[in-house]
Amino acid sequence: MKALVLEEKGRLALRDFDIPGTLGPRDVRIATHTVGICGSDVHYYTHGKIGHFVVEAPMVLGHEASGTVIGCGAEVTGLAPGDRVCMEPGIPDPDSRASKLGIYNVDPAVRFWATPPVHGCLTPEVIHPAAFTYKLPDSVSFAEGAMVEPFAIGMQAALRARIQPGDIAVVTGAGPIGMMVALAALAGGCAKVIVADLAQPKLDIIGAYDGIETVNTLGAVAAANARSTAAGTSAKRQPMSCWPCTPAMPPRTKQATSCTKRTSRARS
Repeated sequence: MKALVLEEKGRLALRDFDIPGTLGPRDVRIATHTVGICGSDVHYYTHGKIGHFVVEAPMVLGHEASGTVIGCGAEVTGLAPGDRVCMEPGIPDPDSRASKLGIYNVDPAVRFWATPPVHGCLTPEVIHPAAFTYKLPDSVSFAEGAMVEPFAIGMQAALRARIQPGDIAVVTGAGPIGMMVALAALAGGCAKVIVADLAQPKLDIIGAYDGIETVNTLGAVAAANARSTAAGTSAKRQPMSCWPCTPAMPPRTKQATSCTKRTSRARS
């Protein structure tokens, strides 16, 4: 079947590509409908690696996905052909210490879609464990279902920050993850979220939401702008949480982080 294959750094191909796999008793076969393009997919394309994960052979990209169940293993319950689903792209070792503690996302042995040498899901079909496949409500579109994975990152950041009602938060970076963190912070009880970035088009998108204030840091220090905006809201309240959601942390981002009482970092 055809797949979007990263042949090597800087070279993509849409071609027939065989991904070996057998439907196990606890697996489901899914017809892929929508796949998001993550910053990691772009980074593998532009750099050929992320940290110690190096593309050394052709690899199928994609890990933010939704689709329709078209087949179920003999022991699968709770899912049936025709169900619309989204998928958790990271499959841990169920016997690992992290999994037993309920924090399987940090299992060092996790097999994550589109992370060398594991292939991703930009293919017509995938086989996936039913335990990591989630049925979508009728009110959630396939596109929204594909966004569940990045939004979960925002939710995790908000939960770890222990937000209290009325808190003011700062998010540095208005890419997709930064936007998810900002929205999760609002949902978690923040009275206001200040989002800083260099790119005005990104700020225009997130700034359209109620409760979001934006700061274009081009030519200004993010920390000073964040303090100024927060002080204008309440002289007694300072930013309570800050999430750096950028690929790197330049000096002014470090300054913004230092102005907070609690921090929680989301991946970029």
